[in-house]
Amino acid sequence: EYVWTMVVIEAEDQLRQRIAWALAQLLVVVPSDISIHRTHTEAFLTYYDIFVRNAFGNYGDILREISYNPLMAESLSFLQSKSAAYIWEMHGKVAFADENFAREIMQLFTT
Repeated sequence: EYVWTMVVIEAEDQLRQRIAWALAQLLVVVPSDISIHRTHTEAFLTYYDIFVRNAFGNYGDILREISYNPLMAESLSFLQSKSAAYIWEMHGKVAFADENFAREIMQLFTT
């Protein structure tokens, strides 16, 4: 947290940093849902860097980039989700893929 605080306070691009922080408050990952320990901050900083890079960009690009981020995959439980066809072919069972991520994108992250 100290590194992030110093970067945000001393950065030349204050507007970018503030927009990135606001986006990070909207497109959250829940640390308690993630198996990475909170002291391993590199993964969280990498996730936050998405917002810094795209602060003045397209919202769709941000959604696309966080969709491929491992923290979001684990937070919204689509990391090990398999399609119904895959489960039928491999295990002969009828099951449905986890749709939590799609629901979250539609309900929380878009209007």
